Amino acid sequence: MRTAERQETIAIDRVRLSEIRLGEARARVEEVTGAQLLAAQELAAARSRMRSLAVASYVRGGSGTSIAYVLEAKDPVEMIRRNALIDSAAVVHHNTATVYELAKAAASRELVEAIAAVDRQTSVHAQAQAEVEVLAVISAEHRFALDYGRQLLDLVTAAAPVAPSDIPRLYLDAYRQAASTLAKRMPACRVRWSAVAAIGKIESNHGRYRGTQLALNGDAYPRIIGIPLDGTNNTRAIPDSDLGRLDGDDVWDRAVGPMQFIPTTWQRLAQDGNGDGVLDPNNAYDATLATATYLCRSNPAGGLDTDEGLRPSFFAYNRSETYVENVLAWTSIYAAMDAELPQPPSPPPPPPPTPPARRR
Repeated sequence: MRTAERQETIAIDRVRLSEIRLGEARARVEEVTGAQLLAAQELAAARSRMRSLAVASYVRGGSGTSIAYVLEAKDPVEMIRRNALIDSAAVVHHNTATVYELAKAAASRELVEAIAAVDRQTSVHAQAQAEVEVLAVISAEHRFALDYGRQLLDLVTAAAPVAPSDIPRLYLDAYRQAASTLAKRMPACRVRWSAVAAIGKIESNHGRYRGTQLALNGDAYPRIIGIPLDGTNNTRAIPDSDLGRLDGDDVWDRAVGPMQFIPTTWQRLAQDGNGDGVLDPNNAYDATLATATYLCRSNPAGGLDTDEGLRPSFFAYNRSETYVENVLAWTSIYAAMDAELPQPPSPPPPPPPTPPARRR
């Protein structure tokens, strides 16, 4: 991962350097083009001077041609003078044209070289950009693989039982949070996490019923749906109450989620245990908090830290003596493990109070 990021950084630096060099090459083209423009301006000026030197401009009424101008001389001295003047003008013209052509040729060569340099640098720049794009994709793939690996590790950790219990780490956290929340809401209740965990064990084997998996937010997938409550298989007949919204059955109600709430009970006790704004009986945190709430409300006198206090609450949860005995047994088993289980981190101490401002 770090190697790919380092290579990407190096490639980005190459792109920045190639952009600088490309800008320099383009500036050179503009300089050469400017030199050619200057040469052209000088040639235009030279041509203007040649026109000014034209013999005809010096002779009033001259014919404008060099031969006629010489032959129209009145005497040999004038003819020599006019011929010398023509020769001088020719030399000026020749010299000026020669300087221009040399300058133009030199500028053209420089321009060709400058353009070639721009082309070369453009190619280097494009190659550097392509390298950055490839390395960016590689880095993104590495980051995705790393994030996926971390999430997978988190999921494995969350689903792994916490020794010496058989409780997945995420569900142990959910049970403890549910008991902690009720200790604040209803202090007299004193429901223990082990009691909530015992129900989770009996109802869905801590959310692992038929191979159900969990997500890091506590969601169970696929959803845990019980059998139809149609009066058979030792069940009460409970006609559909929610148009199948929770249990997918629009004829009979079914218990849903790891704590197996029937739709009517969930509608009364729905909780948001993980703070995501969704009330879902198939979420471990929501369902366990609703279970703790149900137990406490079932026994207003509280005292659910004893078997005597738990019995009526467990019986209200499932009106079966066999069920109550099983849940009580698992409550005792988990309570005995409490000292051996890793304890949740202690909350940070509250900040010291701000001293009152002194009055002047």
